[in-house]
Amino acid sequence: MDDPTNPVYKDQRHGKSRELLYSYDENGKFKKTVGFHGEPDRVILQQAWDVFNDRIENARQKVIIGKVSPIVYYMEKNLMDPLSLSMLTGISIWRVKLHFKPFMFKRLNRKILQKYADAFNIGVNKLTKVE
Repeated sequence: MDDPTNPVYKDQRHGKSRELLYSYDENGKFKKTVGFHGEPDRVILQQAWDVFNDRIENARQKVIIGKVSPIVYYMEKNLMDPLSLSMLTGISIWRVKLHFKPFMFKRLNRKILQKYADAFNIGVNKLTKVE
């Protein structure tokens, strides 16, 4: 069933996500292979998502106890970093980092909050709360 020489199984039972691989055939010619993710790919992807989910949960807990503002949580949830958030909002990176502090976040006006909400694709009301 599975081709042990091909790292990507061609049987859909091994995964639903297709991928395109570039490799060389037995004659040394370049070829493209389309297949489905195999078990090693799924394990690696799951491990990566576990790391992201841990970071998101860690940020959520910090918001709940008041160590950081909700911006940090939504930034992690959207897989962003301060630089990408700065570029999306048009707010300088040093100001973005300053807004990570809860007391500074509480002082933000509606216009700045709207910039963050737009970057996270949520409403301003949701930005001020954490799930």
